[in-house]
Amino acid sequence: MQRFIIVVWLMLASVAHAQETLKLGIFGTVSSIDPLVVAGQRIERPDALRVISPLGPDQSIAIGDSFAIRAEIIAGKLVAERMLAIYPIVGPVRAVEGQLADIMGTKVHIPPSERMKKNLWYAVSGLWSGDTIITTNLRRLDGYGFAHLTGVFVEDETRQIGRTTVTGLSPLEDRSDSDIWLLGGTPIGKGLAVRMSSQGLFGRGVDLGLWEGYASAPVASQTYVIYGTGITGSESDAQMPQAGELVRRCAKDNRTVKAPPEGLHTAFIILGCARHARAD
Repeated sequence: MQRFIIVVWLMLASVAHAQETLKLGIFGTVSSIDPLVVAGQRIERPDALRVISPLGPDQSIAIGDSFAIRAEIIAGKLVAERMLAIYPIVGPVRAVEGQLADIMGTKVHIPPSERMKKNLWYAVSGLWSGDTIITTNLRRLDGYGFAHLTGVFVEDETRQIGRTTVTGLSPLEDRSDSDIWLLGGTPIGKGLAVRMSSQGLFGRGVDLGLWEGYASAPVASQTYVIYGTGITGSESDAQMPQAGELVRRCAKDNRTVKAPPEGLHTAFIILGCARHARAD
């Protein structure tokens, strides 16, 4: 298992290479398996393409799973070339209170149809909303000992993602053009002692991305963020969402876009960027 985990993290940390075709990123939850629909977009999956997952090499796809997919456009369709299962948090439950569970200090919303028990390990699929995770799917894990945390550090000196304190990651500096960190290590109380880390969800840079997530309240001059992604938007970029609204937005260089960037008109259309619609 440890050898597999090392291989996965090496894949997550892969560097960018010269690209002859446009690379697009799609991040969000699965609403259909056959055909595969993620963040509202239908994506063709080649038969030979396997899911990359910190849980193991043979993970199946389920409704509600959260994925980061790198794709290209072939014959007018989105075709996946890399599929990474995203878990905002994986670890043992410290406490359960009502519809909230505590994993490494971070609050995890428990869907009405699910139950979570103290001391058991879970892999949580879902989206960040502030410092809480809105769960879209749960996997109970047996005998698992390697915790995971995926998200964006809060903008202060506490070194926290959500409410989980991160240790062992020093110096904390950007190593890519993404604000998102994927961390793995040992759970210690309300924290994570990091043993492996990488930045970015798509394995390399993408030309344009479609992101699904919950919008923040305006933070300054009608600017908002999509929680857990590092994506920033404003009234001039796209339709201003309500605080806590589930949105889908296209972004380039971590900023939402309302018009096709130069050379990306086809990608803008294929990703459905012009809709900027509220996610149902």
